[in-house]
Amino acid sequence: GPIYIGEACEIRVGSFIEGPAYIGPGTIVHPSSIVSGSNIGPACRIGGEVESTVIHGYVDKRHAGFLGHAYVGEWVELGALFTNSDRSMHGSVRVTARGVGIDTGLTEFGGIIADYAKASAGSLLYAGRRIGVASQVYGAVWEDVPSFVLYAKNYGLPASEIEVDEVLRAARRTAALREVEFTPADEQLLRRVFELTREERGALEPRREPFRLD
Repeated sequence: GPIYIGEACEIRVGSFIEGPAYIGPGTIVHPSSIVSGSNIGPACRIGGEVESTVIHGYVDKRHAGFLGHAYVGEWVELGALFTNSDRSMHGSVRVTARGVGIDTGLTEFGGIIADYAKASAGSLLYAGRRIGVASQVYGAVWEDVPSFVLYAKNYGLPASEIEVDEVLRAARRTAALREVEFTPADEQLLRRVFELTREERGALEPRREPFRLD
């Protein structure tokens, strides 16, 4: 299929791109990467294998690991060896929306990772699962993670709420590193999403001590 590579992109040594594929302007595809059937937004950092996935702008997935049949929002950071499953052992992949299980009818669906979400090195995302806006996940993720949640159940830790001011500080730092303005509208949007998703988090409260994996 056709391949479009935008202005100021870098496709580094040993990488393979199979169309149809769109690589947005300013994106860097790191050495020995594989990109197939995917739409990658502007100013991303791409590594490992990306298959049949939509990735919006300013996503950092520069290391080895598989990302397939997924939908990824803006400003997402995926650590080294982050990998998602895109298949169910029981036929089509099921998802959950507002507490209701839905059969997608798809044999391959890797899930959804919302804007500003972060996944630690070595994280695993089960097929059809969702990571909410600005959430941070560590280890295996076998259930949907609400927005603004720190999730490390794989390490025996309870989920907790991430305060919106903490998210805003991190977003400003990341934008500055990319020489992008973090606008008042960006702040207002995140604060609004925090309020709109409060019900998802239920009774979760912010951690009162520093987060550590001992």
